[in-house]
Amino acid sequence: MQSAQSSQYFAILVVDDEPPIYELLVRASEKEFPEARFTNTRSVQETVTYLDRQSDQSPQLILLDIDLRESADGLSLLPELRARFKGRVPIIMLSYLDEEDKIEQAYELGAVAYTQKPEDMQGWHEYVIMLRRYWRDSARLPKI
Repeated sequence: MQSAQSSQYFAILVVDDEPPIYELLVRASEKEFPEARFTNTRSVQETVTYLDRQSDQSPQLILLDIDLRESADGLSLLPELRARFKGRVPIIMLSYLDEEDKIEQAYELGAVAYTQKPEDMQGWHEYVIMLRRYWRDSARLPKI
């Protein structure tokens, strides 16, 4: 598990078995979304263990891959995550898969969005900009 997190930042849990995905997100966010702090878990069990140990601090957003290359995939973890956080932590599917049945299943299980992994660094920068926009427009309270 890799982590870069502080309570004053926007905490994003990345559940993906491919370390380069985490590294690309961190690299793209350095310029585009410096407030983001990513933590990477690579399996269902590692995710559950991490969250059990972090019971006092919840992520503010979860990026969840479908294909974790184990018998339990991201879709099987999705209901557990929704129940754990009582639906208060948005879960965005982040996958190379674009199969209609998987997309439909993700939404039925409670994902708030289904996104495809970008194919190049420019795409990762754009993806992180989209995450920053989400954070600034909907996750933070406006100043009064």
